[in-house]
Amino acid sequence: RLALALATPVAAATTTVPLKPLAPPLVSTTPSAAAAAADPTAPHGHHADEPSWLAATRDENARFVRGGAGLSSEHARLWRRAAELFDAYQREFAATGRLTAPSARRLLEAAEHLEALAGTKFDDERMFLLYGRLNDVYAPLASQESGSAAGECCSEEETQATYCAKAAQWCVQRALCPQCLNAFATRETSPYDCWNAAVSNAITLYRRAGDDARAEATLQKLARQHPFAATRYERVDQTPKVYFPGLVARPFWDARRFDLVRRLEDAYNTDGPRRTRILAEIDALARSASTTLTPMFSPSAPLAAGPTTADAAGPWAELQLYDGRRWDEASCALAPTLVGLMRDPATLEPHREICRVPDDPLLENTCGTAVIVTLLRLTPGSRILPHCGTTNRRLIMQFALRGSDGVAFTVGGETRGYGGDGRAIVFDDSFEHAVRHDGPSDRFVLFALLKHPGVVDSASAEKE
Repeated sequence: RLALALATPVAAATTTVPLKPLAPPLVSTTPSAAAAAADPTAPHGHHADEPSWLAATRDENARFVRGGAGLSSEHARLWRRAAELFDAYQREFAATGRLTAPSARRLLEAAEHLEALAGTKFDDERMFLLYGRLNDVYAPLASQESGSAAGECCSEEETQATYCAKAAQWCVQRALCPQCLNAFATRETSPYDCWNAAVSNAITLYRRAGDDARAEATLQKLARQHPFAATRYERVDQTPKVYFPGLVARPFWDARRFDLVRRLEDAYNTDGPRRTRILAEIDALARSASTTLTPMFSPSAPLAAGPTTADAAGPWAELQLYDGRRWDEASCALAPTLVGLMRDPATLEPHREICRVPDDPLLENTCGTAVIVTLLRLTPGSRILPHCGTTNRRLIMQFALRGSDGVAFTVGGETRGYGGDGRAIVFDDSFEHAVRHDGPSDRFVLFALLKHPGVVDSASAEKE
């Protein structure tokens, strides 16, 4: 039997809860072809009549009500009312990409009903769904500051820190459910990752709440104690979905050590005609953002939107260019000069430092997501909240193209700017990181996943 420390509600003491024995992995830790082709973690959005998370919510609502015995009419009423309120919030969010004051009030009322249910011991499946929904309710509230439209709905006592702490509490409770304990990831493409996501998010949320003691306790007595999961974290500000000890780890890397960065910076800053073409392409994208850029938002995305959004693409949007195997030639045609710098002119293959997804699904895919190269836009006043990435076996390059003034990037507690348009930063997104855009203009950057210098790249080895 495995005993793990449970981070309980903020007003209570930390206790130790004995759990059922952990089973071996539910599936092989060698990813299947389907699992390797899918991206289990990336927040990248998509254009659709109905976001996938709305369908998932409907499914959870039905499962809670129909699953097993022991649900009284009062319990069903509380769940259904909370579900109605949460559904109304999600639909408004799907239409606007924002949490408004009315929706925040709906979430608070939903939380009251759900917390009333949490005082009852249901079967494991219902408890798993209930804890997940409580986290889903508090996570959007935790992204709002008191001065925002949504923040105005709440009393001074109901601070962002309080909501962060509550969201963390329910992450921990969910992690301790058998369904989550046994759904863990050992590598980037593991098909199940409930455990990893729950403990990683709990640590970050406790840190955002200012509760460093519970963040540390969650790391030491929860994350590190799982016998199979890749969550043997060594520090509270570096808790990616999957963590591999022994790699060189630093929040920021010297960008100029990378040939790709030197190529981009030199082209932008020393080749006037090429820079003119690059900026003309970016300006054309800005003018057509509503139809060319894809929104990158969901209720769980770590984003606090700025005060205004000029178009339907929303405050955080992208143009995907490369998925690790193939270039999106239609998208690349919108930024040919920039893309040309990312590809070998003879073979059109990606630059050797760019992360690649192996064709063989049985080989390691250290990229961690299905979007490897993309153009990102962030609108003024927006904030990307503290969070950790998927894995510590990759690095992130962001090359500033337009609007980098006033943008502050914090990684592992160290804050930097880009140094102006035409400059790049390279950082390890397995560290807790956040972005604050206090500048006057939309920020456009070229984003690329780079191979970690200490990791053997399976895709390159495969081609060799």
